[in-house]
Amino acid sequence: VVKRVIDGDTVELFNGTVLRYTAITAPEEGESFAEESTKLNQELVEGKEIKLEYDNYTSDKFGRILAYPIIDNKNICIELVSKGMAELVIYQKRKPFIHQVQLLEAQEQAKKQKLGIWSKNN
Repeated sequence: VVKRVIDGDTVELFNGTVLRYTAITAPEEGESFAEESTKLNQELVEGKEIKLEYDNYTSDKFGRILAYPIIDNKNICIELVSKGMAELVIYQKRKPFIHQVQLLEAQEQAKKQKLGIWSKNN
């Protein structure tokens, strides 16, 4: 269960675990759309029970768990990207992410529609 949302791509669970969403990055505090991204993440997950779907990497260098949060069979990472509140991160020397194709499609749609972070000339 999500105890609190830290930002647009990171949450703390009730068991104390910090979860960083896999394959995406959201604007950081002080950047354009950081507040909107965090708010959308809160609306989607705060106080809710999530399932975690793991990918090729399960933790980062900061000791956070890396996973896709899933609610009602909905991948929250894809949801954030589709609304222009996060973007796909691709690492050149790593295996592709499990949901890379869906995330890329969601990002291209958000760009086309100039949603969120794509509303400016980036």
